[in-house]
Amino acid sequence: MKQQQHNAFTDALVRNGTTYRKTTLPGGLRIVTEDVPSVHSMAIGVWIDTGSRDEAADLNGISHFIEHAVFKGTRTRRTHHIAQFLESVGGYINAFTTKDSTCYYARVLRPHLPRAVHLLADLVQNPVFPLKEIEKEKQVIIEELRGAEDDPEDLVHEYFEEQLYGRHPLGQPIIGREKNILAFTQQHLIDFVQAHYTAQNVIIVAAGAVDHDQLVDYCLKEFSALPAGAVPNRRKPRTPRASQGKRTRPIQQTHLVLGAMTGGYHSRQRHSMAVLNTLLGEGMSSRLFQRVRERHGYAYNIYSFLSMYRDASTFGVYAGLERGQAHRARDLILRELRVLTEEEVSPRELGRARQQVVGAMLMGMESMTNRMTRIARDELVFGKDIKVSDLVEQVHRVRPEDIRQLSKQLFAEGALSEMLLEPTS
Repeated sequence: MKQQQHNAFTDALVRNGTTYRKTTLPGGLRIVTEDVPSVHSMAIGVWIDTGSRDEAADLNGISHFIEHAVFKGTRTRRTHHIAQFLESVGGYINAFTTKDSTCYYARVLRPHLPRAVHLLADLVQNPVFPLKEIEKEKQVIIEELRGAEDDPEDLVHEYFEEQLYGRHPLGQPIIGREKNILAFTQQHLIDFVQAHYTAQNVIIVAAGAVDHDQLVDYCLKEFSALPAGAVPNRRKPRTPRASQGKRTRPIQQTHLVLGAMTGGYHSRQRHSMAVLNTLLGEGMSSRLFQRVRERHGYAYNIYSFLSMYRDASTFGVYAGLERGQAHRARDLILRELRVLTEEEVSPRELGRARQQVVGAMLMGMESMTNRMTRIARDELVFGKDIKVSDLVEQVHRVRPEDIRQLSKQLFAEGALSEMLLEPTS
């Protein structure tokens, strides 16, 4: 009875009169909306089901490069016109690339939906990739790459996934390699867009003050130039053997990542993964923060992380350490992980972790951009809407024995890979 009341509260809180609708156009283009009557603005995104995992090694980084380059001009607009078109009415446009997808999105007030659709359609269908602008953007992205290389925390994560996934494309960096970036040509960009920016590989998602039927009408008009095409044929990564790696950089701290590959969004254990990640290393009340930082003072920054992809996930622990503390911290972290394999968590601790996961999820729904992103992820991964109340129920069903069983799989003797980024001697 309590669970039913909780689900009813969750539905009332999250839906609150909202309406989810989905339309698939004859060419395969999907339009998904969630109308939220309590707001006056919306987030709208064009999602391409293509990311760095869909790139050949010699084209690694091209999805991210295209995400930058489409803003350099279309058949009808120059760069500054693109920026002004929505900013002049108080909105904005942006984009990002992940390993699984590329997204171009806008935030606008309800009356400016036609403007947003028109601009997004222009960007993804009519980029011209001017030669001079491409060469300038190469330098911009190389500076972005060098900036990332100056951030050892980001760098050790990149090294770790490269080591963990090996030659599988999930091990490739989203931004790509400098030699690839310098080698990209206008024709490379055109060919990649023609192959991947296709009706069956694109979804349009909006959340907020949006009228579904109006959006469908606008999309029928604006996205008519999208060609037909196949969805990506992706290869699932193999479970790797545990390995240890070490790199050096001219830095001050030592950076450590311990982790393993596990199931992705389709895994039955994904809710257990979220709860385990929370109680182990999410926030100041987590086990790792309390033991490694507060009690022993070995690390200023320590947390666990869960990077989820469609068919795989990376579950791990990161610690930024003073020189000479790496081995002590590593032993202490491993001890904490071993405890999770040997002892069940208490109902009280598990209840706190579950509520932390649920609370973060529900608070995230206050953002229209977050709502839009969640809807897009569910459509791309599952092909349907997953009710938040169902997610909450699944989280509350996670039991102590589920956490222990998952811990045994992830943290078994010899199961963890390791990457150490140390200061140059």
